[in-house]
Amino acid sequence: MITPGALAIGILAAFVVGFAKTALPGSGLLAITLIATVATGRLLPGASLPILLAGDVFAVTWYRRHARWDLLRPLSVWVGAGYLLGMAFFVVVGEATRALEVTIGLIIVVMVAIHAWRLYRASGGPSTSATPAYGTAGGFTTFVANTGGPVMNTYLAGLRLDKEEMIGTLAVFYLMVNLVKIPLYVGLGEWSAGGRFFTWESLGYDALILPGVGLGVLVGRRVFRIIPQRTFLVLVLVLSALGAAKLLV
Repeated sequence: MITPGALAIGILAAFVVGFAKTALPGSGLLAITLIATVATGRLLPGASLPILLAGDVFAVTWYRRHARWDLLRPLSVWVGAGYLLGMAFFVVVGEATRALEVTIGLIIVVMVAIHAWRLYRASGGPSTSATPAYGTAGGFTTFVANTGGPVMNTYLAGLRLDKEEMIGTLAVFYLMVNLVKIPLYVGLGEWSAGGRFFTWESLGYDALILPGVGLGVLVGRRVFRIIPQRTFLVLVLVLSALGAAKLLV
């Protein structure tokens, strides 16, 4: 049942998605932890996917000209490998909702740790030789829990992309990988144990909270150049860690 409290949380999560896609890549982790308070099991990635796609469309519209296609092409094969691992994971877990929640919680904890490490790391970063590892890890985490942002952010930041190139590359990357998830989620929901990723109720819920994405996009565009990024990221990491703790406990 969709309650006023669930709607408020969903609108806030949608706002965070819009903001993350246009101003602060990586802060979308908070949106997933917020959705995790109202959706469980396979409905968690299923309920968060539509609002992520809405944010992707806005981001690609504004930043696609900055995308680095030379970096995206070699990633695609390894992201596909990560998707295969994610599909196998869902088949193995089946109806064990608690196991899925714990896994998603652990993934978020790891993603928070990666993001924190990136914040405080003085120098250095991955090279293109690390593409297989980052692509596979990013594919798996985004398929299982829609939390691949910190992996890809760390990878692209290590390649010394400027802010516009990073947002543009991530925008195109996530629009493509999130679109591919739709038929895979539908197929897994129909042909494997564990329930569906999308229900009429979850889709109705997404439709009600979708305006939050638009509001987040508008705010994100305005504060893109003036937001105190480091302080905000620390806050996002703390709140995301708390959300992950809720899943684990």
